[in-house]
Amino acid sequence: MKKLFAIITILILGTSSTLIADDSISGKIVKTVVENTLAMNNIIATTIINEKKLYPNCERELSVKPILEDWKTVRVECKGPKSWQIVLRNKLNSISNPSKTVSEHNSSEKTYFKEVKVAAIKRSINRGDVITPADVVEISIPVNKATDIFPDYEDLIGRRAKTTIKALKPVYSRQLETHFMIGKDMKVSIIHKSKYITVQMDGIALENGQYGDWINVKNIKSGRIILAKVVAEKKVNI
Repeated sequence: MKKLFAIITILILGTSSTLIADDSISGKIVKTVVENTLAMNNIIATTIINEKKLYPNCERELSVKPILEDWKTVRVECKGPKSWQIVLRNKLNSISNPSKTVSEHNSSEKTYFKEVKVAAIKRSINRGDVITPADVVEISIPVNKATDIFPDYEDLIGRRAKTTIKALKPVYSRQLETHFMIGKDMKVSIIHKSKYITVQMDGIALENGQYGDWINVKNIKSGRIILAKVVAEKKVNI
């Protein structure tokens, strides 16, 4: 039984080592995909992203969709076995085909704004509290009020409150600060779960990471660099 466990461990460690550059895509590639999508919609913009950041390779074409009609914020999604999604902001330079005319904005008739889903929390939290997966929820608000908010509730997880935040109200970026569950050079636990076995290894984080971030981690025993997902304080999954 011990020999079998050793063999399985070796196989898993070998498999983990493949999660390096050949099995990842850079932020630069993601940026190109987003900006090409914007160009096809007659929009010239610069996508704000860390071009050196690595994400799991996507077996299918990346999906790029606007959160709001102005394309200032977009959701990039990879669908498939290694599914993931991120929300990015764009610095717009020009829009060739605006969706609304001046006359529509200046209409004397009463305007009814479309509602959109945005991030919120289920309970009120105080300054210094960290938002957990159990805290987040989606609510609907008029699109004209969806400014400086978090369109995806998953983006709230792991962040720390700068001030008191009320329950079931839109959460604004100014109300939160980044809270890294893992810091660069921190010792972490690398966890690999399969159908029949769970293996835990010691590693060193090579970059900071919030909840849900994919970061590079070095396996202390093998010396290999692995792309892993931050799931808790000092813990990553592969």
